[in-house]
Parts: sequence; C-alpha cells; structure tokens
Amino acid sequence: MEVETHQSVGSRSAGFDAGDRLALALRILAAPRRYIRPWYVAYLLLGVVDAGLLPMLLPLTVEARSHSLATVAYVMGAYNFGLLASPLWGMLAERLNAYRNLFLAGFLITAAGIIGMVLLKELPSWLVSAIALGAGSGGVATLATLFIVDFTDRVEWEARLGWLQSFNASGQVVGLMLAAAFAGVDNSVALWVCVALLLLAMTVGGVGLPLSQWARPVAPAGQPTLHLHLNIRALALAPNLSLPSGVGLHFLHLNFPGLRNLCQAVRTPFGRFMLSWFVLALAVAAFFSFFPLLLAESYDISPRTTAMIYAVTSAVGIAVYLSTSHLTARYGAARIYRYGLALRIMGFGLLLVPFLISLESRFLFGTAGFALIVLTWPLLSVSGTDLAARLTPFSEGAAMGLLNASLALATALGIACSGPLVANWGYKTIPSTALAGLAAALLLGSDKRNQSRGPSEARLP
Repeated sequence: MEVETHQSVGSRSAGFDAGDRLALALRILAAPRRYIRPWYVAYLLLGVVDAGLLPMLLPLTVEARSHSLATVAYVMGAYNFGLLASPLWGMLAERLNAYRNLFLAGFLITAAGIIGMVLLKELPSWLVSAIALGAGSGGVATLATLFIVDFTDRVEWEARLGWLQSFNASGQVVGLMLAAAFAGVDNSVALWVCVALLLLAMTVGGVGLPLSQWARPVAPAGQPTLHLHLNIRALALAPNLSLPSGVGLHFLHLNFPGLRNLCQAVRTPFGRFMLSWFVLALAVAAFFSFFPLLLAESYDISPRTTAMIYAVTSAVGIAVYLSTSHLTARYGAARIYRYGLALRIMGFGLLLVPFLISLESRFLFGTAGFALIVLTWPLLSVSGTDLAARLTPFSEGAAMGLLNASLALATALGIACSGPLVANWGYKTIPSTALAGLAAALLLGSDKRNQSRGPSEARLP
C-alpha cells in the first residue's frame, strides 16, 4: 500500500535533523539526470500551450468572434468534457501496448483542435474542436504519467513525477508570459504559435521513450532511495493551477470499478467530503472560464496584466505546494482543506465588493482577489487528495477515480450552466454564485468526523 510506503519512509527519516534534510535535498537536486528524460521537454511544451496560453486565449478568442458569453461557456465546457476521455487513453495504451504512438497522437489531436478553433466559424464545429483539444491534452498527460508508473521502479515514482510536473509547471509560467506578450495581437497568431509548439513537442516527444513495456527495474540491495525524503510528490499537482478541477495527472486513477463504488460511499464521511469537493468545483467553474474577460471588463485589468499576475502566482504556487504537504502532515488535512475554502471565499469576496459599492479603483480588488483564488488551489488539492485517501471506505485508487470524476463533471456542468447566467445578469453572478457554492462546500467539509488525524497525515517527515 502507498500509505505503508510513506509511513516507512517517515520512520526512516525521523532521525534526520534540518541540516541533514537540506543536504539530502541538495544532493537529489544536484543529480537530476537520474530522474529526467529528454521527452520531458515535450511535456514542458504542453504546459506552455495547455496550461499557459490556452486558458487566456480561448475565452478571449471565442468572445471576440461570437460576441456571446454563453458561447464562451459552451466551448470551455466542451473542453472539460474532452478531458473526461483521459482514462480511455490509459486503457488503450495498456491493452494495445501502444504507449509511444498514443502519446505522440495526443499532441497531434490537440493541435488539430486548435486549428479547428482558428479556421472554423460556427459553434458546433468549435465544440467538436474544443472536445478534441481537451481529449488530446488529457491523453498526453495520462500517457506521460504511465511512462513513469508502468516503466520505472515504484520507489522512483515520486521523484520522477515531481520532475515531470515541474517541467509542465515551468511551461505554464512561460506560457502565461507569452500570453502577456501576445496581448493586443491578433489571437489567431498566438493560436498558430500554439500549433507550432505542439508540432515541436511531437518532434522531441519520442526521444528517450521506452519502446516496449519492460519489467520495472529493481533497485540494488541496500541502495538508499534518497529522493523519497525530499517530499517532492507535491509538485505532481502543480500544473493544475490553471484548472479549477485539478484534472490531468490524476486521471491515471480514474477507473470504472471506482465509479461503481459510488453508492457505497454516499452515506459515509467520504461521501460527504466528495459532495463538498463537487460543490467546490461547481462553484468556481465559471470564474476559470471567464476570468480574462471578467477581469478586463469589471476591474480594468488588461489581458497582458492578467497573464503576468497569473504567471507570478503560478510560480509562487509551486512553493506553496511543497509547504502545504508539511502543513497537512502537521495540522491535519481537514483543517487545511477548510482554511483553503475560507481563503478562496475571501478571494471571491474581494471580487464582489466593487459590484456592491461604488469604487474608483477596482484594479486592486480584482488583482488581490484573483491572486488569492489561484494561490488557494495548492491548499485545496493537496489536502483534498489526502482526505480522499484517508476517508475512503474502499481502495485509494477507486477513491482517486471518484475524486477526479466528480471534479471533472462538476467543472463541465458549472461552465455550461454559467453561460446563460452571465449573459442575462452580467459578471456579478460569477463571484456571487461562487461565494454561495464555496460556503456550502465549507459547511459540508466541516464534518467533525473528518478531523481526526489518520495514518496518511502522519506519513510525511
């Protein structure tokens, strides 16, 4: 069991003082060649496009062409529905032993989806393109993870996943900076740049990939697995800063046996937490679809400034991920989860203030609220994953499947429903509905039975 592995690691590392841990971390970081492969560059380029450029470009492009906020919601919802195909890529790869071909095909499908958004003019064709975009990028993320868990020794998973996702997270920051540079330029030009980057990713993506499913190598007897002390696993969620749902990497765990266990979980503490998680994603889905438009039209924050704020907060968010793991181990996942919800409520509260009272400077409220909303995701994702693993009445893999299925479905439904609301009642509906949903999520997440500290919360040094 994964929990047992982490517990044993924690007990082995108990004798290390702060200096030893720092020296250990520096030794690991100084020898990345053990964990890094050339094809990680392709995953970095996916981060540039999928986590950096597209969250800014898609809503701006669709609104500029359709002049309809409802259309923006439908297209972004279609993208999230496309992400639901991610587990199918893993199933096909394992059944056909076609990891390499499917991995490269994912880049091609993502590029085809972007080309469709550039060349096609009607909503039905945009929806198909957005679904292809989501399915392709989700497939690449799933296959990238499988190249590690199906081809490497289990004791190296965390270090390799950490480095892989740090590449993707770095790509996100670069992509957001590029989005700032492209602000004011025809969005079609930026989208063609995305296509070029994905084709480049296909070129370098095959370098260093395994050609067949070899047996996982076994570490030599007595060789220390030093990387497990670094607690680098928290970086595995970093690129999901761009999504309210946190889909992507953890779609590896989205399995159909897990979904069949849903009825068993409904009346348990796990079921109540799942409902809180679902409401959380539902509440913020509209914001993450409309944020470039919302911030520009309601807070006088230009797309260039929005992209720069997002880039800075995303970079800071990587450090927040690492510290959140330690906070979760010390104070308990349930408490950190509630703190994350409370801080996100504060962020949306700041966004709502200018709609309630007349203010000359909306910029500061928009900037502070946006940054706080983005930075709370590490608190929620790390503590939420920990809670799901600890509260589950069945296997951890099934729990992760339910966790991510609920997030993806809630995000897609929330985006689809938000379009008519925003179109009819304006942008004020976004912070208003988000606050109502987050308050409900906080109430559901305050179950006293979720607060005892279980083994999974004591597993980190």
